[in-house]
Amino acid sequence: MEKELEKQPMKTAVAPYGPTEVNLANKLGERRVELLEAARKVVNPHRADITVFYPASGPDVANVLVATDAKKLILVDKDPHGVNILREIKEVGGQVTNVFQIGNKTEFDFVWNGRNRKLVFHNVEINKESIDKLLAEVGQYDVYFEKKSQGFGTSEITEKLLGNLKPGGHAITDFELDSHIGFEKHQLDEKFEGESYWYGNHRLNIHRKLRNVKGMGLRLHLNRALFNADYTRNGGYIGIDESAYEPTFRTYREQLLDLRRTYEAIPAETKEEVEDKENIKREIVERLYKAKGDMSKVLNSPENLERQLQHLIEMRALSSESHELFVERIREAYSSPNRPTEQQLERFVEEGRKVFREVFPEWVA
Repeated sequence: MEKELEKQPMKTAVAPYGPTEVNLANKLGERRVELLEAARKVVNPHRADITVFYPASGPDVANVLVATDAKKLILVDKDPHGVNILREIKEVGGQVTNVFQIGNKTEFDFVWNGRNRKLVFHNVEINKESIDKLLAEVGQYDVYFEKKSQGFGTSEITEKLLGNLKPGGHAITDFELDSHIGFEKHQLDEKFEGESYWYGNHRLNIHRKLRNVKGMGLRLHLNRALFNADYTRNGGYIGIDESAYEPTFRTYREQLLDLRRTYEAIPAETKEEVEDKENIKREIVERLYKAKGDMSKVLNSPENLERQLQHLIEMRALSSESHELFVERIREAYSSPNRPTEQQLERFVEEGRKVFREVFPEWVA
């Protein structure tokens, strides 16, 4: 079956696969399943016959099925994943009943969790040449699903992807949307904010679409640019490293320039739009210029080591021996004469302010 799918340009076949007993927690992890099930209760609480659209999907059937319980799944990726999708359906306990392939599109009929479903895979690279034809064929969808934010090259493409989402439908992403672009956020339980529930590049966010907004793509790109700059400005995942100042702030400068270009491109013709941009400006200044750092972001400070230890514990990535060694390392850091100081943290924050003033000289005194 799999060899045939690889070789045949067009085919119809009945797959000889029966249902497989599978523990999804073994495949995805207990916390991931818990997180996705919480998402499903928001986007499809009654397990209705909904359609979900998943760009840059790879062969990822498991995450999108658990998160949506959709009747129809539309996956799009620039790389051919037909064989891998077939295998993944089996791995999550599905029974494939039919496969049809023509050109760059493959359809899978299968049974999962007691329901008949259809998965349509488009082997297409999403770009300005392909997007309109793809969305015309796909039609509107009830859920937009991204596991790891892609950007897709231009804000116009992102605007079209979210524009095709039905009003009242939901977006599941690892980035934030907001009311300025016609979405309202559904706040999940606070426990899902922890790093042990990490999702994509950040954390799982769920938003309900209220309306289409002109310039949505630009505003969304600004949200991403602000997150990226904020992340770098605060030392990234590991923490502030004095030996990495030059590459860190070179990256930060480029992120700020991207943020400025995007901000300036957002239209502000009406009084409301002008006020809206002023609010955005204030938020950027608060988060990137006025906000203080904290010692948990300074590499090899005891506070930073405690943060790393907590992350490793949550990820179950420590043996008992390694745990003891890490705790001892923290004790030594607290008593070390070379322990990082508040002055080191302030130097890093001030260096960030200096770069900010260079990019936004008229925004701050």
